Amino acid sequence: MSYETVFQSAQDGDPDAQVAMGYLFFEGNGVVQDRREAARWFGLAADQGNAEAMCNLGHMRAHGTGMRLDLEKAMELYTRSAELGYPRAMFNLGVMYTDVKGIEQDWEKAYYWYGKAAEAGNVMALYRVAVMDEEGRGVPVNLRKASEAYERCFDAGYPKAGFRLAMMHLEGRGFQRNPDRASKIMARAAEMGSEDAMCALGKMSLTGEGMVKSENNARKWFTKAANRGNEEAAAILKELKR
Repeated sequence: MSYETVFQSAQDGDPDAQVAMGYLFFEGNGVVQDRREAARWFGLAADQGNAEAMCNLGHMRAHGTGMRLDLEKAMELYTRSAELGYPRAMFNLGVMYTDVKGIEQDWEKAYYWYGKAAEAGNVMALYRVAVMDEEGRGVPVNLRKASEAYERCFDAGYPKAGFRLAMMHLEGRGFQRNPDRASKIMARAAEMGSEDAMCALGKMSLTGEGMVKSENNARKWFTKAANRGNEEAAAILKELKR
């Protein structure tokens, strides 16, 4: 669809076209980037009840992008969008309750919204629910639920979940302690790019826990992890060099 067609539909009041115009100006895709103009188009769609536009405006308010930073307004927009069933707004609302300075932390509300986003298929939200189940944040500790959620995230290609799941097997939390099983899961997570899993494999190679004891293999994993920014692996490598 051409720019002219989208623009005319947006001018005629089509909220989906208005959202599309907002993205064009936000990203500078085929037009001069103009975040204020993006906010204007998103605002027109939001005024018609478009949940995606509300979420986008919430993001812009939360980060002060194209409009004045206003966390309370961001929360209001995310909440309206989430209540209309928009998964990204549900996840962002959870993040506001757990991670954002200036918003009172509320683990119960965060767990609720992460859970709603997870039910809608958001893998990152499912991972956060799993961490909260494992650590007892906002809900009582539930290792069974945590491990099942980690497995689903891991199967969906989320390597952090694999690291967490492997540590549960390694430490015997929610499972009978099983270093061999842990090492297999950890290796798969490392192959998928988890630097934490790479570092853990290095430690397991040093101790021979769940795998053959080998300092050379340990160095290999620590180097891979350090190259990806893992500070613990870099520190262990320094010690090994001494």
